[in-house]
Amino acid sequence: MRQRFRWLPPLCALLLLGAGCRRSNEFAVLPLQAAPPLEVPQAAGGVFRLSEQRGKVVVLTFGYTSCPDVCPTTLTQLQRLQSALGPASRDLQVVFLSVDPDRDSAEQLQTYVRAFSTRFTGLRLEPEGIAPVLAAWNVTAARHYPDTTRYREHPFAKDLPYTIDHTGAFFVVDKRGQLRLRLPYSVGGEYLRDEVARLLDEDEAPDSSPRVERARALLTPSRVGAIYLTLVNGTAQEDRLVSAESPSAGSVELHEVTSEGELMRMNPRPEGFRLPARSRVELEPGGKHLMLYAVPTRASRLDLTLRFEKAGPVTVSVPVSEPGADAL
Repeated sequence: MRQRFRWLPPLCALLLLGAGCRRSNEFAVLPLQAAPPLEVPQAAGGVFRLSEQRGKVVVLTFGYTSCPDVCPTTLTQLQRLQSALGPASRDLQVVFLSVDPDRDSAEQLQTYVRAFSTRFTGLRLEPEGIAPVLAAWNVTAARHYPDTTRYREHPFAKDLPYTIDHTGAFFVVDKRGQLRLRLPYSVGGEYLRDEVARLLDEDEAPDSSPRVERARALLTPSRVGAIYLTLVNGTAQEDRLVSAESPSAGSVELHEVTSEGELMRMNPRPEGFRLPARSRVELEPGGKHLMLYAVPTRASRLDLTLRFEKAGPVTVSVPVSEPGADAL
């Protein structure tokens, strides 16, 4: 009996270390795909073409200048993002597209976005051009009129005012023109910053092999540990992670945790992990991961070589966290 359950302490420790993390693919747009085309007149003059933004990370949001709450809050969040990124923000392009062309003139829209940052770009379509763009980006925008019966004693002297119910989201396009994230309006500023910073760090060259993101190792006092990471296959062909090795560990195995009620099982996966074409595969706590055995010493980083069936070896340096550290 003791032999059968000897893996439980390290397994429990690893699950506790990884508890409470937000899934890194929670808001990812999958499968990986090119962003919908966008060619729209700028409020400042000229035409904004998304296809011309290669090499930059573009954050697109939709709104209108008469919005009293959501839109100014959104742009304030993006202003803070730009400031938090520092010099890296030179490769960030923030775009605000008006869904209210009847009230938002080009001049008014330009004044509005510049109040938040002179580097923000305001886009304005004519009314007949709005619907195709909203459909392409899966965005909702609908006028909401007040209940006029509430104003019988004080009728409106001019046009009936309205607000616009619209999608509140950050659409994040990477340097290669792929729509990578659709983040809700309610996402925290720190999470937004981390996700955009990650995309800014990426190479804009097309992927020729799987890419490793968010690699991190968690070690326990039992000289075992786990490595969690995201594998991004941006190529047009399927691949497979078949093995891993590290000079900092006696061995590295591909494992996956499964549950049967309260029973948690640690299952070796010698067949490897499949990477479909243009996909992201998460190795995360409570699921797929790399198991480290016989880690001799503690270090701030460890070298890891991942071997893929088609792409061959990929070597990365992985930051290491001590027990109890929140590295995820």
